Amino acid sequence: MKNEFIKIRVSRIEKKVIEKKALKAGLSISEFIRRLAFEKELKSKLTDEEIECYKSLSKYAENFRRISNLFKLGDITGIKEDAIETGKLIREHLRKFQ
Repeated sequence: MKNEFIKIRVSRIEKKVIEKKALKAGLSISEFIRRLAFEKELKSKLTDEEIECYKSLSKYAENFRRISNLFKLGDITGIKEDAIETGKLIREHLRKFQ
């Protein structure tokens, strides 16, 4: 019988990720965390949303490479535009977790 509690602190995003992963695995949050803690097998593959997140991260990485290259070339106008666009993409992505 499981009647003991463990409290942990997580960020809002971490909580959402745990909830989504537990749901995806068809487990309660408690069972999901227990299985992780005891290294029991958890089968899951990337969801379409996770694949989209990785694609977004790739876009961000490319944008930051471009910003870095513009710094090297001394193109301040291009840097500003790329930085603004990258910031918008990041904010847009983070809204999915709120």
